[in-house]
Order: sequence, then C-alpha cells, then structure tokens
Amino acid sequence: MAEPSDPIWERALTLLERAPTWHELRRALEAEGLVDRLGGAGMQALLAEWHACAAAALNDVELRIELGFWAEGGTYAEHLRGFQAIPPAVLVAQARVRGWFVRQGTSGKAIVNPPGARPLVIGAGVDGGE
Repeated sequence: MAEPSDPIWERALTLLERAPTWHELRRALEAEGLVDRLGGAGMQALLAEWHACAAAALNDVELRIELGFWAEGGTYAEHLRGFQAIPPAVLVAQARVRGWFVRQGTSGKAIVNPPGARPLVIGAGVDGGE
C-alpha cells in the first residue's frame, strides 16, 4: 500500500479532490496506472478517504437524512446511491466530529442525537463491519 508521504498516494488524493464520483475517480486512477500501484489495501484506504470526504461535505440536514435512512433499517440495495452510499459508521463518525451526541453501544449500534431532532439508533455496520 502507498504511504501518506508517497507520491502515488498524494496523486491519488489529488485525483480524489477533483472527481465528482467514485467511478470517475477510479477511471482517473486507471488512466494513470495507479490502481495496481496502490494495490488492494491502498484502494481500500482511498475508498475510506472518499467516504470521509463525502460525509464531511454533507450539510447537517443531509447528514440527519442519511442517518435516518440507516436508522429506519435501510440497506445499500434500497439506497438511492446503492453501494456508493456512505457507510453508516462513517456517518456516525461525522456526527461525532460535528459535536452531536453519539453513544456507541457494545452491540455495534450507535445512538446519534442530531441537533433539534429525535435520537436515531443506527444499526449494522456502525462498529466497522458492513
């Protein structure tokens, strides 16, 4: 896997900043021969970075809606963005970054209380598994 100070990783992050979708980022990486150079672990790390950036770009209402979708038992198959949806664990982490009340349970669930809204219980995938 490319390291954070590695020029390959830096180039991948530059392409990430410019790409509007994960598929376009992947095409740009392939065009520059970076997919193989990043390797599987590097691509997974880049996907995690993509998700973190996508979650940070959401405004508070959008974040609350996304969390609500997962709290209501939504699945990737049902999500409008399908398997490109931001994973619930990443959304919960973003809520924590914003200072929202977040309590992580031992069962892998999280309680998130968005400002001015009812608490949400977010299930599967919050503990890192999906």
